[in-house]
Formats: sequence, structure tokens, C-alpha cells
Amino acid sequence: MTTALQKVSRQQQKAETRQKLLDAAAAELASGRSFDTLSLREVAKLAGIAPTSFYRHFHDMEGLGLTLVEQCGRKLIHDVLHQAINGRSLIRTSVETLFEYFHSNQGMSRMILQESMSRQPEFRRAAERLMETMSSDLADYLEEEARERGVPLGHARIAADSMVAILFTAGIALLDTPDDERDRHVETAIIQLRMIMRGAEAMGQA
Repeated sequence: MTTALQKVSRQQQKAETRQKLLDAAAAELASGRSFDTLSLREVAKLAGIAPTSFYRHFHDMEGLGLTLVEQCGRKLIHDVLHQAINGRSLIRTSVETLFEYFHSNQGMSRMILQESMSRQPEFRRAAERLMETMSSDLADYLEEEARERGVPLGHARIAADSMVAILFTAGIALLDTPDDERDRHVETAIIQLRMIMRGAEAMGQA
């Protein structure tokens, strides 16, 4: 029994230290640093561990970066769908939640943009997986929500892919947009997503 508890405790400590490394890197990104300027030694020091201990949690900085992208994706998907399930408009919720995340986490957002165009296949695939997961979950939700409304929906996955592409393109552009123009970009993106939905609904009835 004691051995089992000790094993659980060690696993918990390892998970906590791993998260400290992720949080340390995320904090530096939030301060305006770019990911490629972060060193393993620097992140380990900020997390309060020896550099050699870093390798117990990640193979290298690339592995840490990939995990950051995946965590970011899970949080975004959770936040959007959680608010939509609680009765808010999915389209408005998707736009406002994603734009707010990009605005509040500019370092991480720029990293996602950079990695989506990276020459390193691992990073590029991680960014692609993030968008694919968001599209898949969004398509499932769109189909379920359409059934509840009794409205046929055509090509839900294509509609979801288009919506996610618009969200990321507009969200990234927002990073360099003055605050006083932010609302206009939000409303423009909402109109674009509604047009996609109307098209999907029309094709479902064809």
C-alpha cells in the first residue's frame, strides 16, 4: 500500500514539475519573447529545476513546444464549446473566445502562427492537428445543434474547416490591430461565419 502511494506521489510530482516547465515557457512567451529565443537552461532555471532534470520530462525544447501547442488547442476547444453548451451563440462565442485568447496570449498565438508555417515538420503537424481537432469538434457540434433545431445541414466538416480557417486568419491579424478597431474585426468575422452557416443550411435543403 505504501509503495503504491509513493508511486502515485512520484507521478504527481513529475506531472507538477512538467507543468512548471510549460508554465515557465508560456510566461516568457507572454512577455513578448519568441519561442526560438528560449533556451533549455533558461526554462529549467525559471521552473526551479536543474537543466539535466529537464530531460526527464521532455526530449528537447521542441518537445516542450509541441506540448504547449497541444495544451493551447485543448483549452481553446474547451472554452468555446463550454460557453456554447451553456446557451451562448456558437458563432459569436467562437469568435469572441478565440479573439480574446489571441489578444491576451500574444506570445503563444504568434508561436502557433509561426509553427503552422514552420519548416520543421513536427511543429507544422502539431499546428495542423490543432486546427483539425478544432474543425472535427466544431463539425460534430454543428451537426448536433442543427438536429436540435430541425434544420438540415450540408457538408458540416467543410463548413467547420472554413470557419476555423477564418477564425485563425482573423485572430492572428488581430494581433497587429489597434484596440479601437477590434470590435469591427469581431463583427466582420461573425458575419463571415454566419454566411458559411447559411450556405451549409441551404446545401442541406438542396
